Amino acid sequence: MKQFFVRLALTLPVVWLVVSLVFLLIHLVPGDPIQMMLGEGATPADMQGLRHQYGLDQPLPRQYVHYWNGVFHGDLGTSIRLHDSVAHLIAVRYPYTLALTLTSLAISLALALPAGILAAVRRGRLVDQGLSVVGVFGK
Repeated sequence: MKQFFVRLALTLPVVWLVVSLVFLLIHLVPGDPIQMMLGEGATPADMQGLRHQYGLDQPLPRQYVHYWNGVFHGDLGTSIRLHDSVAHLIAVRYPYTLALTLTSLAISLALALPAGILAAVRRGRLVDQGLSVVGVFGK
């Protein structure tokens, strides 16, 4: 049980770093997302209204706090490009991700188990050494 809490404590800084980097990368991407969303013919009033709607008119620290508040509440915002909830987009695509994950796991097991058994049976021989090399480079 102690090990669980240690791992959890070590995970928290990593999660904070990843979420913070995603936030910063979103703001470092060149170009104006509102301009891209509305197109070249957008009026300044439309751009300002949409900027306010997305909270992009707020100072960066306030946007950061708002971003974390959304993350804690499961509100990942709205995709500027697809005009849909990010949480909904993830939920729609999750079954495909799960299918790919399970398929790759099945293929990995189908290859790794026979290879491991063969390497154990032929321990120290050329087959074992060859499979060891493949295992090292296959990671």
